[in-house]
Amino acid sequence: MASSQILITLDTSRSMFRSDYKPSRFNNALDAIKLLVSKVLEKDATNSFALITFNDSIKKMNDFTRSKDEIFNSLDELTLKGSSSLGEALGLSIKVIINELRKISDQIPRILLISDGNATQSAIDPLKMAKLAAQLNIKIDTFRLGESSHLNILKRLSDISKGKYYFSNDKETLKNSARSYYKSSLSDLTSQKDNVIKNPQYLRKIAASLLRVQDLTKDQEQRLKQIRGVANYKKCSICFSEKDPVTKGSFYLTGRFCPNCNSPFHVHCLAGWADSQNESHLKRSGTVRCPHCYYLLKIPSEVTKAKRLKALTTHNRPRGEEKKEFPAYQTSAEELGIEATYSSCPVCNMIFEKTDEIIKCGNPDCGALYHKNCFKELKGNICRSCGFKLILDSEE
Repeated sequence: MASSQILITLDTSRSMFRSDYKPSRFNNALDAIKLLVSKVLEKDATNSFALITFNDSIKKMNDFTRSKDEIFNSLDELTLKGSSSLGEALGLSIKVIINELRKISDQIPRILLISDGNATQSAIDPLKMAKLAAQLNIKIDTFRLGESSHLNILKRLSDISKGKYYFSNDKETLKNSARSYYKSSLSDLTSQKDNVIKNPQYLRKIAASLLRVQDLTKDQEQRLKQIRGVANYKKCSICFSEKDPVTKGSFYLTGRFCPNCNSPFHVHCLAGWADSQNESHLKRSGTVRCPHCYYLLKIPSEVTKAKRLKALTTHNRPRGEEKKEFPAYQTSAEELGIEATYSSCPVCNMIFEKTDEIIKCGNPDCGALYHKNCFKELKGNICRSCGFKLILDSEE
């Protein structure tokens, strides 16, 4: 069973000091968090938690950790002040989760937001952050403390992101919320399949962009020179040359750096490395794992388009090689579910509606989805994504 990851986003503004929950809302929130952390880690020691706090400012207290003591120590150091920057807190929470997803990850962490819902005006709209979270399939679960209100921003955040909402009006119901969340949500957290994580459109959306030479900070450049040497810091880690073997240009033109470990690559060398790997979902998404740190990287679109054009140019195939054919399958957006949700038709570039009939490319390295009518526009039934001829199952 996959381990679960929960990012706790805790309100530390002045309103959490109110004593309608004896001795205060904040103290009871800490007790509920400790209860939840203890039970989740007791169930499976490979589960992990991260902690973000927010008041006038936002702060990441802990990256994802399996250490209960680390989380508890951070909680014990917290103090209350200022107002509530809820939108900014959700923005940072989403950023932390995206960074985690770019690492080797088999499921999507959840956000657990604990607050009394007294959100003051912030530069970032919390509801917009909830919509962004929903687009990334990140669920925002919420614990609401204190009296309810007709606006109920926390419930709206959970509804938009399809998370869970818990309302507590005293110390005991708050603890019960923690117990209920542990029992009902742990199965949700560990049952997320990799149908989303391996979806090409989703991978493309969360992958990190490569850094150009001019994008490096002075500190990053200095660190690279210290590690790799002044003469080598702009040499590709794949071809071990500064000159691009494809364009013959300098590294300054086609060289890029991994934003996580700062390893240097030519974009064409990195694309070639991607082609040599066996992960078809990465190839289809135009993404690749960094050969050094395995961070998820986005291959520049101009390179992926050039590669696709080459695939469509049949005279580039070796002599004597016969055209390879694959079956094409008739299905529907409703049957494909999330695969169709995160895809678009290569012919019209439009997304799929739930009622749409779909033709799917049977090439396991492609799997492109077409509207049924758009598929009829393909010249010779040649797939626009992989360049191979498709035979509809009804034509066989």
